[in-house]
Order: sequence, then C-alpha cells, then structure tokens
Amino acid sequence: MQTFTKYTINDLIRYIPSVIIPTLLGFVALAIYTRHLSPREYGLYTLVFSTSLFLEVLIFNWLNQSVLRYYQRYKRTEIQKFYSTCLFGFIFIAIALTAIMYPVLAGLNNFFDPRLRDLLYYLPLVVVCQSGCKFMLIFLRANRESSRYSFQLSMNSLIKLAGALMLIYIFDLSAEAILLGIAIAGALIFFSENFHSARQWHPKLRYFSKAVFKSFARYGFPLLGLAIINLILSVSDRYLIQFIKGPASVGIYSAGYKIAETGITGLVLFLSLASFPALIEAFETEGQAKARVLMKDLLGIYILLLTPAVIGVTVLSGEIIEILLGGSFQEAYLILPWIAAGKFFMGLCPYYGKSFELKERTMMLPTIYAGPALLNILLNIGLIPSFGIIGAAFSTCLSSLVCLVATIFCGKRFIDWQFPWTIFLKALAASLLMGTVVFYFPDLEKIWLSLVIKIITGFVIYLTAIICCEKRILTVAHEFLKKNQFTQTAPND
Repeated sequence: MQTFTKYTINDLIRYIPSVIIPTLLGFVALAIYTRHLSPREYGLYTLVFSTSLFLEVLIFNWLNQSVLRYYQRYKRTEIQKFYSTCLFGFIFIAIALTAIMYPVLAGLNNFFDPRLRDLLYYLPLVVVCQSGCKFMLIFLRANRESSRYSFQLSMNSLIKLAGALMLIYIFDLSAEAILLGIAIAGALIFFSENFHSARQWHPKLRYFSKAVFKSFARYGFPLLGLAIINLILSVSDRYLIQFIKGPASVGIYSAGYKIAETGITGLVLFLSLASFPALIEAFETEGQAKARVLMKDLLGIYILLLTPAVIGVTVLSGEIIEILLGGSFQEAYLILPWIAAGKFFMGLCPYYGKSFELKERTMMLPTIYAGPALLNILLNIGLIPSFGIIGAAFSTCLSSLVCLVATIFCGKRFIDWQFPWTIFLKALAASLLMGTVVFYFPDLEKIWLSLVIKIITGFVIYLTAIICCEKRILTVAHEFLKKNQFTQTAPND
C-alpha cells in the first residue's frame, strides 16, 4: 500500500467525528422535527431549504471548488494573496446576493402560498450564513486539517440543533426555527474560523488579486454547471411532488430522503473529505501514475464501506422509519432502498469526475451531467402522477446510475481509473449474506432494541465474511494500528 493511501487513511480516521456526531444529531433532529411539524409544514421547510441549497451552489460553489483545487499551488509562497482573494471575493458576492434577493422576494410576494412566503424571507440569511460556514471549512479540507474540520463541523451540527430546539420550545416557532438554527450555526463557524485563519494569513483588501479571481472563475464556472445539474438530480423531485401531489407528500418524501441521505451520503462525504485533497496532492507532486494507484485504493475503500450500508438500509427500512419518524410519515419506508442505491451511484460520480478536474478540462462535465438531469425530470413527470413518491425515488436511482455510466465512459479519454472489481464482488457477496441473515432475524418486542441487535449482527457478519474473503485485510489493519502510521507526516513535508 502506497504512502499516499496510508496518509489518506490516517486523515480519514481523524475525520470520523465529523461523520458520527453530525449523523447522530441529524437523526435526532429528524425525529424531533417530524413529531413537532406536520407533513405540510415540514414539506414547506424542505422547499425553502432545497432552494437555499440551489442558490448556495449557484452563487458560491465555484469559489469553494477553486479553493480546494488551487490551495496546494499557493500555500507555500502566496498564501496571503490567495486567502485575501478568496475571502474578499466571498464577502463581495454575499453582499451583492443579499442586496438583490430581498427586493426580488418582495416583488414575488403574490406568487406564493402565504406560509411559504413567510418562510422565504429567511432564505437570504440561510444562504449566506450556510455558505460562509462551508467556505471556511473548505480551507480546512484543503490544508488537510482533519481534526479541526471535525471539531468545527460537529459544533455546527450541535449549535444548529440546539438553536432550533430553543426557538421551538421556548418561543413556540415552527419551520422558521430550523432555518434560523442553520443561519446561527453557520454565522458562528464563519466568524470563529475566519478569526483563526486571519491570525495566520493576515488578509488585506490590497492583496485581492483580480488575476487569481479570474483564474478561479475559469476553473470553477464549468463546475458550477456540474453542481447545479447534480443538485437538479437531488432536489428537483421535491418541486415536482409539490406541484403534482402537494406539500404533505413533499414532507413525507423529504423525511425518508433525509434518512437515506444522512446515512449514505454522510459516508460518501466522509470519504471525500480526505480522499480528494490527497488525490490532488498526489497528482500535483507525484504525477498521474501515483494518482491512479491512489484512486484504485480509494475506490476500494468506498466499495467496502458503502455496499453494506446500502444493503443494510434496504433490509431495515421499515424499522428505521418506524423509530425515527412520526406516525404521519411512515409511508417514507417505501423510498429508502431506491434513494440509498441512487446515492451509492451518485457518490461514485465525483471520483470518476476527477479525471476532468485534474486535467483542468471541467467544461465537459456540465454537458455529461445534463442528460441524466433531464432524464430525472422527465421520469418524475411521468411517474409521480401514478406512483407518487415511489416514482420519484425510482427516478432518482435510475438517473444517478445513468450519470455514473456517462461519467466513467467520457472520463476515460483523460485518465482511465481502474475499478477494483475483486473487492466489489467480495463486498457484494458479504453484504448479501449479511442482508439475508438480518432479514430473517427474529423481531423482538421492543423495536429499537431489535434494530440495534440487527445492526450489530449485520456488522459482525459482514466483517467476518470480508476477512474470510480477503485475509490481507488483517495485515493492512495491523499496519494501521501501529503507532508510527498515525504520526506519519505528509508525503510532501
């Protein structure tokens, strides 16, 4: 196993709190919100939050992607200019966005449901504060400060939940409490982390570089199109469900989607935290050959972790929904398997999309993603009227698979990544064995205890099966338990 892979795994270990704590708090929040809010109210909140994600991607994502891609080039000699350009660029955009959005919302007042209109007034605040938080966290990722990243992301989740609960139970607010909690948490992380970074890099307006900012735009704007299309694949179904079936169906669908997203996408994001900065560093310092070797290892890790997660969510969907969601949301269990599979396919797309990003040929990515996004919309229009939220979930799954196939096929001309077929077949066999045993495992009287025992049993079965299939895993595990592996410095230090 190469040095970059070992170093990446060390990073991943330090990122573990950034997955466990937000995931647990996310499930707690979902359980509380779906019991406090009606499906209609939760659906309206989801529409506002989905819109905030769309605007966040549209306005700020290109800048975040540029920070991640170019940090390694500027960090040794021009970090003050780099950080000043990024920070003041973000501030200028945030001010302009706020100045535009409030007059636009005021002008569109008569076009919205009165309750939705009230919630939309929180939209600019949520977009700016949430984007500010992610902007500062992207610097920690780029600099591979995994421990600090984990702490700040965990604090963001904790403050977000605590703020929302305080507003719900003390001030008797409803969906607006969740939106305000998001804004408060984002603002606190932005200002605290910016204070810390400013002490290191001393940003000044005179160091703002138009040339650097333009280079960010050339690289990032094509990725902006990609991110928008990716978001269409993720959230367009909510708007179509709202139009065809109403906000109550949006609430039920969104609650089930949130569970699959928190469980599956949480793992996907966890792996990308260390994987993508390490891949960029390997490519920049060691070349394409080293990057290809690292990518195969990263794909192997993805397969080993995500395959049993998808099978587990599928088998246990009924129990998960019954425990986590309120009684009026129980229909959501029907969509969990489709959403989990779709998130698995979609999570692989950024890995294969790295062939375009590393070669700085990002202009092609929006075109590749446009087809699956259009397919998703057409499938939703065709299936939602007859099949409701199940049709929307199936559309998400199929469109994500098509997107993955298209990204793999088109990316081969730049870098042909190797897929770890042997690991995939072993992980799939072990996961199916795990799923079969868990499915036929007898239920206990207390459903929460039954779910916990099934999860533990499934984990033990999967781990045992994988170890039996691949004895080398024992050797690898032994290597990474050695003290020197956890104190190893970066390959380019």
